[in-house]
Amino acid sequence: MTRIAIVAPSGAICDEYLVEGVSVLRGLGFDVTLMPHVGKGSCGVFSATDEERAEDLYSALTQPGIDIVLCTRGGYGAVRTLQKLPQDLFSKIDDRLVVGFSDITAIHSMLTLAGRKSIHGPMLKHIATHSTDSLDIKTLLGIFSGEGVKITLANNTLNRYGQSEGVLVGGNLSILYSLRGTPADVLSEPEGKILFIEDLAEYNYHIDRMMQNLRYSGVLGKISGLIVGQFTDIKEGRTPFGASVYEVIRDAMEGTSCPILFGYPAGHQDDINCPLRLGARCRIDGLTIEN
Repeated sequence: MTRIAIVAPSGAICDEYLVEGVSVLRGLGFDVTLMPHVGKGSCGVFSATDEERAEDLYSALTQPGIDIVLCTRGGYGAVRTLQKLPQDLFSKIDDRLVVGFSDITAIHSMLTLAGRKSIHGPMLKHIATHSTDSLDIKTLLGIFSGEGVKITLANNTLNRYGQSEGVLVGGNLSILYSLRGTPADVLSEPEGKILFIEDLAEYNYHIDRMMQNLRYSGVLGKISGLIVGQFTDIKEGRTPFGASVYEVIRDAMEGTSCPILFGYPAGHQDDINCPLRLGARCRIDGLTIEN
């Protein structure tokens, strides 16, 4: 029986989602273990103290017999959790899958740098609130069974079509930006990588600032492809920026030659968050993404 360990490396999940999510997983036949501090409740903006969150994550990553480490939610705190863990931990663990997104991007980045695969995708809250027949949960369960991901996107006039292949990296753009120059900077060596990005509730000019950092530092000119997911609840400042968020991203890619696909159904929209396998090979062919 596949064993899932539930962790909360960032914010706290409400009891309703915790109970329902665990019930759904057990109903699907998974052996579910809650790490000791998951249900502690809020500790400021965190689910527990830095040390407690790190203790739970360490146990979930090293305890024998665990196949999947599923995060409850994002929020804020993963970068603090990482600093309480041994820095060589991620290179020593086995191939158990870590699942999450948003703030969990920091943990994904460390795993990718250590040569491990992980899943950018639905967390316990989604499992509690989405039907098991929804595309994101069905795809997630397929990955748990060893399947890959193959999705054909709708056309977008901003797309740049082509063929490309590389290791998929990325996640939440704000988190990737915040990790630049740290031991978790997954974009420090962008050659041969396909980058996936998404974000939530940022100002349009903040998105431009982050994209211009990636452009000016040479990252965007070296990646093999760009997959753009959901950019949800993006805000304008007092003075409108003058371009949509997707136009901001496309403008930052000016002068590069790799494929760019907009509209991958992953990120912070309530109805769908389709998984991607970070650290795994990814192929772009026209509108089709195979991962």
